[in-house]
Amino acid sequence: MEENKKKKGLPRIFNLFDLALILLAILIGAALFLSRDKNTSGALTGENQTRIQVRYTIELTGIQNGAAARIKPGAPVVDKIKKYSLGTVESVTVAPTVRDVNDETRDVVASAPVPGQETATVVITAEAAETETDIIVDGGYVIKVGLPVNARIPGLNAQGYIIGIERGEAQ
Repeated sequence: MEENKKKKGLPRIFNLFDLALILLAILIGAALFLSRDKNTSGALTGENQTRIQVRYTIELTGIQNGAAARIKPGAPVVDKIKKYSLGTVESVTVAPTVRDVNDETRDVVASAPVPGQETATVVITAEAAETETDIIVDGGYVIKVGLPVNARIPGLNAQGYIIGIERGEAQ
């Protein structure tokens, strides 16, 4: 009978192809880490910034009837995806959600209420840093008119857009 010959030394766990893939993954991870946007990673510090109080308005549409009543002044507002703080609720107004529809019989576009839905217009206040190009609230969220917002307010998750910004006094 033949005798099994045992190899001495370390067993080969990885081949050359495996090592190349691991090295590539490490390089891609390092590149992503080093290229991330450092201005939106929390409270800001820097010389080209002015500290301001900002008051901005978001319009949350398509909320189920009665759900907007859960939005209370003083409640914190957080981005529901990235968990950035957006500020606190100052005031809320609620109206029925209205959509534009094509009236082909009269060849016009008309506004019609959407049954079972309402729109909440929420005014939010926050401390912010203003740079030459952006306003960044202390939670790290860049605000600009027209940007979409995924807001989490205690008791409500909703989507909408920033529709107005008012800058306050510099601090």
